Amino acid sequence: MIATSLVGVLAGLRPHRSKGAAGERMAAKRLLDLNPEIFRTFHDLYLPRPEGDGTITQIDHLVISRFGIFVIETKNYDGWIFGGARQKLWTQSIFGRNTQFQNPLHQNYLHVQATKAFLSLAERQFHSLVFFVDGDFRSEMPENVICSDLCGWIAGHRATLLNDETIRESIRRLEELERQTDRKAAKAKLLQQLKRGNRQGPRVTGERDLPGEIAATQPPPLPPSPWNTGRPEPGAVPPNGQFAHADARQFIAGVRSA
Repeated sequence: MIATSLVGVLAGLRPHRSKGAAGERMAAKRLLDLNPEIFRTFHDLYLPRPEGDGTITQIDHLVISRFGIFVIETKNYDGWIFGGARQKLWTQSIFGRNTQFQNPLHQNYLHVQATKAFLSLAERQFHSLVFFVDGDFRSEMPENVICSDLCGWIAGHRATLLNDETIRESIRRLEELERQTDRKAAKAKLLQQLKRGNRQGPRVTGERDLPGEIAATQPPPLPPSPWNTGRPEPGAVPPNGQFAHADARQFIAGVRSA
C-alpha cells in the first residue's frame, strides 16, 4: 500500500505527456459549457512561432468571441504550487520534494504572440489565461491564473473587442490551419524542439535535487515579455527565481480593460 502510494506521489512530480493530455481533455470538457452561439472553441493548435524561424508552438485551447480571443494554457500538476507573476520559475512541491517549471504566464505570452501574428490582430484583443485543473496554490495566485470556474472566468469578460467580420475571418483561418495540420508530424517536430532545448526547454529540478540527479539548469529563453528581465519580488518563491521590472498585473489589467 505504501509503495503504491509513493508511486502515485512521484508520478505527480513531473507531469508527463499523458498526464498533460488528460488535463487538456478535462479542460476541453469544461469548455463545452460555453454557449456555442457566442463562443467558438479550438483545441491543440500548432502555430508558427512569431520569430518566423520555422519553429512552432502548441496552444492547448483557444476561444473566440466578440469579447476577445482567449488563449488558455492548461496545467495538470499535483501537490503544492508556488509562483508569482514576475517569477521566471515556479515550484511544485510534493512531500518536501521541489520541482521547478517555467512560469506558465511566460509560456502563454508566447502563445498569445504567435496567435496575434497568425491572425494579424492587436494584443489588446487577447486574454491570456493559465488554468490548473489540479494542484493547490500556497502562494498568492497571480492574476489570470485560476484553478476553477473556467467558463465563468471567460464569460465574465463583457467588453466587445472583435466585430463580426473579424470573428468570421479568424475562425476561417484557424479552421483552415486545423485542416492543414498533420498533428502527428507537428507533435514530433515540437518534441524535437524540446529535446534540443529550443526556447521551450525541458522542465528543471529544484534546488533540493535527489542524490545522483543532474544539477538544475535554467530553461532556454522565451521571447521578450513584460515579465522576464530584472529584479526580485518581495516574498517570492523559490528564492533563486528571476524577475521582471514590468508589473505583470498592470500589463494584464491593460489588456482586459482595453
